Amino acid sequence: MILRPKSREKGSGAVELLEQATALLRQTPLDTLASYYLGTLPFMLVLLWFWADMSRSADADLRLAGGALALAILFIWMKVWQSRFSGRLLMQLGGAAELPPLTGSVMVQGGLQPWGFIILPLAGLITLPFGWCYAFFQNLTVLGGPDWRSTQRKARHLALLWPGQNHLLLALLSLIFLVLFANIAAAVYFLPHLFKTLFGIETIFTRSNTMLLNSTFWAAMVVITQLCLDPLVKACYVLRCHYGESLASGADLRAQIQTVAGRQALPVLLVSFALMAGVALPASAAPQTTEPHHQLQQRAARLDRAVEQVIKDPRFAWRLPREQHHLEKRELPGFMQSILTWIQDTAGTVGGWIGDAIKWVFKKLPKPSFSGAKPDWGGSFSDVALLLMYLLLALLLCAGAIFAWRRLRRTAPPEAELPMHAVQVTPDLHDESVIATELTEDRWLALARELLGKGELRLGLRALYLATLAALADAQLVTIARCKTNHDYERELLRFSHAMPKVSEAFALNLRIFEAAWYGMHLPDDETVRSYLDNHRRITSDVRAQ
Repeated sequence: MILRPKSREKGSGAVELLEQATALLRQTPLDTLASYYLGTLPFMLVLLWFWADMSRSADADLRLAGGALALAILFIWMKVWQSRFSGRLLMQLGGAAELPPLTGSVMVQGGLQPWGFIILPLAGLITLPFGWCYAFFQNLTVLGGPDWRSTQRKARHLALLWPGQNHLLLALLSLIFLVLFANIAAAVYFLPHLFKTLFGIETIFTRSNTMLLNSTFWAAMVVITQLCLDPLVKACYVLRCHYGESLASGADLRAQIQTVAGRQALPVLLVSFALMAGVALPASAAPQTTEPHHQLQQRAARLDRAVEQVIKDPRFAWRLPREQHHLEKRELPGFMQSILTWIQDTAGTVGGWIGDAIKWVFKKLPKPSFSGAKPDWGGSFSDVALLLMYLLLALLLCAGAIFAWRRLRRTAPPEAELPMHAVQVTPDLHDESVIATELTEDRWLALARELLGKGELRLGLRALYLATLAALADAQLVTIARCKTNHDYERELLRFSHAMPKVSEAFALNLRIFEAAWYGMHLPDDETVRSYLDNHRRITSDVRAQ
C-alpha cells in the first residue's frame, strides 16, 4: 500500500493556494475569462439598475415584479457561465476531461444556487458555519453537474476538507476585498477632480460631494470590486476541488506527469539511462580492450555528475520527499508569505521587548516575604496578582492626577449677557451646505435684493433659488434635506404635475437658469434675473392659489 505524504493530506496553505490561483489566472486564455464576464456582466448591470430604480423612482412598485423576474433569470444565467468558467479552469489543471452538459448545469445551478440567498445570511448571522456553507456553494459552481444529487454530495464532501485552509483563505480574501474596494472608491472619487484640475472638465462628481451619500454609488463600487476579485475566488475553489478529488483519483500527479512529458523530459531520461546502462554492461559484452584505471574513474565521475544533475532538475523535484524538497529549495517565498513571516518575526521581537520590560519591573518591585523564605519570582499566580495590583494602583494614581490637573486648569468663562432679541445670522451663500430652511422666503428675497443691488448676481440668483425652495417647502410640495440634489426636488414636484403643471414647468426653467449660472460658466445678466423673478412669482402665486 502506497501512503500519501502527510503534507498532501493536510492540504497546502491558504497563502500558497492564493499564489497558485493567481498563477492559474495569469495562464488562463482570454476566451475563458470572456466566458466569465459574459455571464456576470448582464446580471451586475441589471442589479445596479434595479437598485437605483427601487431606491429613487416614484413608480418603483410598477416595475418591481418584472425587475425581480429579470434578476432571477440573469442570476441563473450568471451561475451557469461561472460554472463553465470554473470547468475550463479545472480542465486546464487536468482535473476534468470535458465540461458537463449545458442542460445538467442549468438544472443544478438553477435548483441549488438560489438557496444561498437564505443559507448564507443565516450562516453569517450564526458566524460559525459560514466558511463551510460558502465553500459548499462555490464548489457547486466548480463541479457544475450534471446530476444534482451527486453534485451536491460531492460539493458537501469537498467543503468539509481542510477547514483551517478554507477559513484562513476567506479571511485573506475579505482583506483583499476591503483594500480593493477602498482603492476603487478613492480612484472614482479623485479622478474627476483630477480631470477638472488638468483639463477643466466639469462633471456631476465635481459639482458636489452629495454622491457619497447616494447608496447607488456605493453599490456600484461593490459591484466593480466583485467583478475584479471574483475570478480569483473561483480559481481558489477550483484548486481546492482539484486537490480534494486528487486524494482519491491522483489527477494532480497525472497532470504533473503530462507536464513533464510535454517539456521533453524524455531525452534527458534516455541519456541518463543510456549512461547507466553503458556502465552496467557485463564484462562479457564490453569490449575486450581493457581501459586504464584512471579512465574508468573519470567515466564514473562524469556519470555521477550527470545523475546528480538530473536529480536536481526542478521537473523531477516532486519525486523527492517533502522535507528534503523544502531544505533544498532556493527560490524566494511569495509576496504574502514574506509579509506573514515579517509580521511573525516582528511580533516575536516586540514580545521579547515586552518580556524584558516585565522582568525589569519584577526586579525593581519590592519582594514580599513569606515566613522568611525567599519567594520564587518564576511567574506563579500570586506573583502575577501582586504585579497586577501594583499596575492598577499606578494607573489609578495617574488617572487621579490627570483629573485633578484638568479640573484646576479649567476656568469658567464669564457668562455673556444675551440680548433680548434673537440674533439673525446671515448664511454664507458660498457654502454648498446651506439649505433653504435656514431662512424664510421673505428673508431670502430680502437678501437677494441686497446682493443684486451690490452687483453680486450669482449670489443673488442663489438666494432667489433658495427662496423658491423655501416657498415650495412651506406649501409641503418638497422636503428640504442636505443630501438631496436639485434634480431630486424637480422629481418631487413632478408628482404634482397633474394638479399644478405650471409650477413644475416654471421650477424646471428656473433650475436650468440657476445651474447654468452657479455651476457653469454663464454669468447671469439683468434679463436672466428678471426672467427668474417672473417664474418665481408664477410659482408662488400658483402655490398660494391652491
